[in-house]
Amino acid sequence: MQPAPLMTPRREPAILALAPMQNVTDLPFLRTLQRLNCLPDFIVTPYLRSSATSCVMPDSIIRCITENPTSCPVWVQLAGSEVGPLLRDVETLRKFPIAGINLNAGCPAPLVNRRGAGAALLKNPAHLRSICRAMRNAIAPGCWSIKCRLGWESAEEFPQILEAIADGAPDLFIVHARTRRQLYAEIPDDAAVRLAVQRVSCPVLANGDISSRADAEHRLLSTQARGIMIGRGIVRNPYLLRELRGGTPPSQDEMLLYYTTLLEETGRELSHPSPAAHCNRMKKFLAYCYRDFSPQTEYNLRRCTSPSEMEELLLLPSRREINPCTPEQTH
Repeated sequence: MQPAPLMTPRREPAILALAPMQNVTDLPFLRTLQRLNCLPDFIVTPYLRSSATSCVMPDSIIRCITENPTSCPVWVQLAGSEVGPLLRDVETLRKFPIAGINLNAGCPAPLVNRRGAGAALLKNPAHLRSICRAMRNAIAPGCWSIKCRLGWESAEEFPQILEAIADGAPDLFIVHARTRRQLYAEIPDDAAVRLAVQRVSCPVLANGDISSRADAEHRLLSTQARGIMIGRGIVRNPYLLRELRGGTPPSQDEMLLYYTTLLEETGRELSHPSPAAHCNRMKKFLAYCYRDFSPQTEYNLRRCTSPSEMEELLLLPSRREINPCTPEQTH
């Protein structure tokens, strides 16, 4: 008997979101998901960096909005540390066909944190509160969300962070249930997500280490969240979205189709095409898939500089069954 679609403990269809991953969840990946008919309920773009002087808007991210090949709503993620520049960039983004704005309060990258953005916002809940209030006032109802971690050093910081975020009345709250200190190494804290569900009036999504239907079911039951956000798990196995909607796991032929489709789409987007550049672009995705190949095939893929050779390696019948993947590195 075919499994039922993934449901929340309250018997609502779970919201399924694609996590933002810098240089990974880009236009080639979205086109691949479209061609495979494996689509989330909505997409959050990798972050645009908001500074006092400008907003860094890479063409690769803007094209995910203006050339979105899917039917999925797109939320734009902003990473910044000051109210004025963030509101300036919110105003700029109004001209784009987006579903809303997402504030990045979770990225652990040192470059982002040195500028006070990403997870560094969690060091000062009072300042975070002022940003959340300002963004709430500037953004239309239904169009403002935030994604954060549990704290900078310790999850004991999270209740105060929650108060600040709740005061900003977001329409959607996404929790990566680790601290910045933990990076991607510890087991996500489901109790913290459950606390967010209790304290914040909007829907809460759980993020981190979801790579199978069993993971998703456990996370929803444990957190009482309204849905889940997945990054690495979808890059490794895009058909996971189909499974969560009650469909079948991928066959080996379908996984081979995924690899070859992604190889084709990454080749289409190279600004300075060369065989080595194409392979290097593809390896950003394969980094999440290597464990599904034999050690020798992985070794050869890592050193491959020819797209035709890479395709031959990807088509080798050496793939193991999908196993739970390593923790997500999302922002």
